[in-house]
Amino acid sequence: MSKESGSADSTLLRRAAIFSFSQTGATEQIAGGIVTGLQDRGVPCEVLDLLKVQPEAAGEADLIGIGSPVFYYKEPVVVRRFIEQLPKADRRPAFTFITHGGNPVNTLRRMQKLLEKRGYVVLNSLSCAGYDTYPMFLRVWRQWGHPSDKEMELARDFGRQLVDEIRLLREEPHYVEPSYPFVGGKYLLMSMLFAGGRMKHFFPRPAPRKEICTRCGVCARNCPMGCISMAPYPVVGQDCMWCYLCERICPVQAYQLDWSKLRARMQV
Repeated sequence: MSKESGSADSTLLRRAAIFSFSQTGATEQIAGGIVTGLQDRGVPCEVLDLLKVQPEAAGEADLIGIGSPVFYYKEPVVVRRFIEQLPKADRRPAFTFITHGGNPVNTLRRMQKLLEKRGYVVLNSLSCAGYDTYPMFLRVWRQWGHPSDKEMELARDFGRQLVDEIRLLREEPHYVEPSYPFVGGKYLLMSMLFAGGRMKHFFPRPAPRKEICTRCGVCARNCPMGCISMAPYPVVGQDCMWCYLCERICPVQAYQLDWSKLRARMQV
C-alpha cells in the first residue's frame, strides 16, 4: 500500500484504541495483530489493558475495539462491566474480538448489544481459537499453539479491513451492522448454568491450604482479575472468574482443590 493511501486513511481516523483483557496472553496477541493492520493503513492505534484504565478513556478515540477471552461461554464480568460504563457515543465505530477454546455461544452477539446501548456501531468482529488451559481436569479438551500464524494474519487483515468498514459507515446512509445468529440448545443452557453465583454449585472455590501456603504472593501478583489479596494468606475476591490460574501456578501446590465430584458428574 502506498504512503498516499495510508495518509488518506489516517484522515478518516485520527486515533484508534483497543481495550483488551487477556488471561494467558492470546487475546493480547490478537490485539497486536489488529494494531499492525490498522497501522498498515496509516491509523495510529494502541492497546490498553481495560483493567488498568477507566472507561472514559474511550472517549478520546475515533474507533474503539473491545477484546476478551471467553470463559464459561461468555465474556468475563470485568469486560461486561467495562462496556456498560463506556461514555455515551453517537454512532461511534467499534469492533470486538474474542479468543476461545470451546464454543463461544452468544458472546459476540451480547457484546454487540451492550455496545449498541452505549451508542456505538459495531463494524465487525473477529473470533479466534485461544490458548486453552482450562479445565485442567479435562485434559482432552485443551488446545495448544494458538493463536497460530494463520490466525495472526487474519488479525492483521481484520485491522486493515476496518478502515474500509468505517468509510462505508460514513458514506452509506443505510449501513448494515453484522448479524450474530442466536445460539440456543445445550450450549445456551450451559452458559446460563455457569453464571454468577451459580458457579459455586459446580466448581470448587479457589482457596489455599494454610498449612501448605508460604504466603509468597505468586497467585496474588499473577491473578488476571487482580482479585486475590494477601490477608495474610491469599483471599480470593468476588470478581474471581474461576480460571484456576492460581491453582496451576502455585509453587508449593497449596491450592489442593477437590475435583472428584465434578469428574463424576461429567463422567470423565
